[in-house]
Amino acid sequence: MEVSVPSAVNVFQRDRLGSMGADILVADVTDPSTGVGMEIMAAYSAGKRVIIVSKKGKRISTMLEDMDGKQWLQYGEESEIYEGLMRMLSGLQGRTGPGRA
Repeated sequence: MEVSVPSAVNVFQRDRLGSMGADILVADVTDPSTGVGMEIMAAYSAGKRVIIVSKKGKRISTMLEDMDGKQWLQYGEESEIYEGLMRMLSGLQGRTGPGRA
């Protein structure tokens, strides 16, 4: 659980700007999270590369399923995540939907 003094850190601004400024956003969407969804939207809106990660067999948001230009890594065991991300990041696996302009 994140603990911060509200006057010291504006979490919304920090996370929004971080998502928009990243080269690539990798987000685990196995368990629903409004904050993660907002970070994904900020990165997507900024034209960033978005990789979503989820456990096989877990239902994710239809909005994420329908998002164009994303890459989607589904894993059975957590040990598969690293290798899958390395393949995606090295360009050996393409995007799952139409590319973004």
